[in-house]
Order: sequence, then C-alpha cells, then structure tokens
Amino acid sequence: MNTFKLTSYILVAAMLLVFAGCNDILEDTEPPTAVSGDVVLTSEDGVNALRASIYSKLRGFGFSTQYFIGPSAFADETRSRVGASRMEGLNNAEGTFGTTHLRPYNQTYSLILDANLIISGIEDGVLPQETLDQYRGEALALRAFAMHNLVKALGYEPNDPLGRDGEWDLGIIIRTEPTIDVEDADQRPRSTVNEVYTQILDDLSQAKTLLAGTTDRIRVNEAFVDGLTARVNLYAGNWAEASQAAQDAISNASDLSLASSEEEVANMFFETSDYTEGIFVLDVNPDTEPIGGTSNTNDGPAAYTSTQWVAQVPTQMVLDLYDEDDYRIGDFVRDEDGEIEIDDATGVRLYEGGWYQPCFDSTENDPQSGCDAVNDDALSTNKFNGANGNLSDDLRYMRLAEMYLIWAEAAAREANSPAAGVDALDELRQARGLQPLGVANPDALLSMDAFEDEILDERVRELIVEGHRFWDLKRTGRDIRNPDGSLKMAADSYRILANIGANLRNVNPELVENPGY
Repeated sequence: MNTFKLTSYILVAAMLLVFAGCNDILEDTEPPTAVSGDVVLTSEDGVNALRASIYSKLRGFGFSTQYFIGPSAFADETRSRVGASRMEGLNNAEGTFGTTHLRPYNQTYSLILDANLIISGIEDGVLPQETLDQYRGEALALRAFAMHNLVKALGYEPNDPLGRDGEWDLGIIIRTEPTIDVEDADQRPRSTVNEVYTQILDDLSQAKTLLAGTTDRIRVNEAFVDGLTARVNLYAGNWAEASQAAQDAISNASDLSLASSEEEVANMFFETSDYTEGIFVLDVNPDTEPIGGTSNTNDGPAAYTSTQWVAQVPTQMVLDLYDEDDYRIGDFVRDEDGEIEIDDATGVRLYEGGWYQPCFDSTENDPQSGCDAVNDDALSTNKFNGANGNLSDDLRYMRLAEMYLIWAEAAAREANSPAAGVDALDELRQARGLQPLGVANPDALLSMDAFEDEILDERVRELIVEGHRFWDLKRTGRDIRNPDGSLKMAADSYRILANIGANLRNVNPELVENPGY
C-alpha cells in the first residue's frame, strides 16, 4: 500500500465516538457505528484518506496474521513447536478460545463503517464519477469480504450439509447505511444467514459492474470480485454459480498464470515474485504500514511461521500429502555421499525449493527450534518469509490457484461427477509438477466422496496458512481432527460456531447468543 499515506486521516479521533463512549472501545465490545467530521465526505483529500483507511484495516491482526494462520492452527495444518505458545489455544481448542478468536468482530464493523461512508455517504461532485465508481466498487467488495469472514464464524452456511442451518439460522448484524452522526447509530438484531449471504452477493454484483475492466493487483479489482463471488457461492452450495465465477476470475485475471516451474513455485511468495498468481495482494510497506497496525514485530505472520518465534509449524499430516515430485515441497541439499549439507555460520540444514525450510528460531539462534516434535524433518513454512522484516510480507488475499480448486470442486458437485471437475484440478496439479489425477490416484475418480476427499487434500497442499482449512472442514460438515487423526471437535459440536460473548450482548441487548454458550 505504498501510495496510501494516512497523513490527513481525520477519522481517527472520531472513531472513538461509539455508543456510550470510550469505555466500550476499551472493552472491545460493540463495533463502531458512528463518526463525526463529515468533512471527510465533502473533500477529495478526505475521501482518499477514507479509502486508505479501508485498505489499512486489512493489516489489522484479525485480517492478517489471525486471518491467515488461525484456521490452520485450529484445524490440523499447524501445531506449536516445543517452547512456543502462540496460537496454542487454537491448537488445543481450549474452552471457547478457538472459534471466538477466529471472528474479528470489532475490526469487521470498523471496516464496514468506512465502506458504508464511501458507498453512499459521499456528496455529489466531490470526485469525478469514474473515480467515485471505482472507490464504491472497492468498498462494496471489501464490505462483502468482511461480512463473509464474520458470518462464517458466527453462523452455519446456507444449505449446510448436516442440516444445522434448519435448526439455527442467525448470522450477523447487517449494517449498510452510513452513520454520520451519533444519533444515526442504532442497536439491531442479527439477520439470518440467508439474508446476510443475499446482501453479500448483492454487494458483489454491484461491485462487478463498477469495477469492470480493472486489473490493478494491489487494489480490489474485477477478478477479485469474481473470485470472492466464487468463494461465497462455494460456501453457500451454489455450485453452478461458484464454478462460473471461478472461471470468470481466471478469465479476468488474464495477465496472470499458474506458476509452473520449480523456480516459479518456490519464489512466488517472495517480494521479487511480482505478485505471481496474486489476484488481490495487499502491498505492505513495513516502514509506514506494518502488518498488525503496529511496529510490534511479534504481530506479523512471519513471526508465527518462518522467522523469530516459529510458533506454528506444519504438521506431518500436511507434509505427508505431498508427492516427492511436487514443486511445492522442495528437498534438502545433500553432498555427494547423500548427507545433508549444513550452513557453517548458522548450523541450519540447507534446503532448496518449495514453500518450506528448516526451522530456525532467530530469538534463540536455534536451528531445530523444537520443530522436530511437530514434523519429522523439523520444517517450517516460508509462505510468510519476512524477507524484509517480520511485518513486511505482502498479503495475498486471493490467488489464482484457489480459483482452479473452486472450479474443480463446484463443477464436480454440480454434475455429481468427478469427471466434471478433474480437468480444472489437473491443470493446477500439472502446474505443480504432478501427473494428472487419473494417473496418480485413479481411485479418487471412482466416487464423489473420494473426489471430495482429494479436493480437500489438494486445498491443504496448496493453501496451507492462507486462511482456509478450518472453514473448509466446517462448510463440508466434517469433524475437526488432530494431526494424528484423533477427534478434536465433532462437526456437530456447538463450538463449531463462535460465541457472541457477554460484552457484546451487554452493549447491544438485541444480540442473541449462539446455542450452547
């Protein structure tokens, strides 16, 4: 986000004017719903600052480190190394810690507040119409993104495979009106999940029209809107719509292609990759816009996965899913006798290729770092590599590969036949150096159950620590299991949903708690 500077953003103080006052903010309860300083809506500088604020909010912990890594830690993709405790509560599903901490309630509504102001609060003539249309399209898409991120934590999906949506159908509060003055704020109940999904898809439909032809990868663009439409329809069980939207995203990201060589795949998450496969990438400048919204190096995803604390380590379950020829896994560098070579300066075993590397805890100068208790080769993932510092990683909110996975899954489900989805899946597999599925694992094409298992496995191989695993298991009605296969949380547990919490309900009596809490 190098071009966005928050030097003149005048909403900062105004954001404290929430419901009863500052105490509510300090208690982290009900989201902001009111803002003073309507000069923001009547000047070009003010509107540009407001737009910058929306993108800046994506860097907050709930939409960055927690968003990407939390679903892996809560499911079976990552575990804490020996001596690390970050996200250990998610690993162990302690109390209500897990699902509660996967729902950034206040951050969601803070982003929605800014989005609402841009969508319908800006006075006529402040911006050229073409610019205003673009800003509104971006705001509509990001409002949809934020709402979907929250509703999947607090509600069951439409057409839930276990029928839970027929027993409990509440989602989140829908807020779409700009709140200029404190008196505009109100308390309201949660809408149903179906109402929320209808709103999300309506926002995306409008955004699609407003952003037609846009291709800037570090801003919300048409292909991202298509991709988010595909993702939302996948969760909703709208298979035909999900399949078509995924294909639209691929078509409208015509400047992108799947990384298809060992080198391209290995380097795609590094700053030098020029946003390889990135449909929407938040370009982070750590000097002015660090991840987490602070200068605390502990908050960046790299600190959790590849440098510094190495707090979350890929499980053996994940690593066992890769074929040895898979470009995504890499291998150790060995001498002529087959022994692993060691870096003399650091004691780190040399490794090349893929999205993994030997663990190294930079805080302890420890090459092993206790990671060998999580996976046999003591590897960490370097998708967030912190090459320029722990708060520097660009955040890839959507990649081209996800679209091929959605296309494959949705097309097969729509036709009730693996044959309808295997070509899309094979295109991704072959780009990663693998044989077609019919050659590598023909049994996966014998039934829809087997094919769905294969899709979920491929989503692990491709999307680890990119914010998907727990939600994939929840939306498909599957148990949450530990890496060794033991049951962690049954699919029908009330704790699959996050709780609302007493603080939020005390501020807004209209809120109804999720069942079981």
